[in-house]
Amino acid sequence: MKTILLLCLVAVAVADQSARIANYQYAIAEDGSYDARYRTTNGIEAQEDGISYPGNVPESGNYVRSGSYSYEWEGVTYTVTWTADENGYHPVGDHLPDFSHTREHIGEIQDHL
Repeated sequence: MKTILLLCLVAVAVADQSARIANYQYAIAEDGSYDARYRTTNGIEAQEDGISYPGNVPESGNYVRSGSYSYEWEGVTYTVTWTADENGYHPVGDHLPDFSHTREHIGEIQDHL
């Protein structure tokens, strides 16, 4: 999660040197789930939540995360909603190509293990 947040913040810094974080909230619940959101002075907004599912042996398991971010570019607001889990990162946005049919051709990750 921190990696995604860091990448978003770096993108903000590159895109608009005067942009600042206007609001940042982060919370971790007792069950290990978390919720994070931020907004910048140049209109970028992001939110993310997730939970850890431990595996049967140490150092195994996975996080299931979901979120969204939006930004404005040349007068158009772009929004991406996404999920990330053991099957990878899955972004969806009106401006992004639809790769959902790809799984029909290659199958799920479990099919190749």
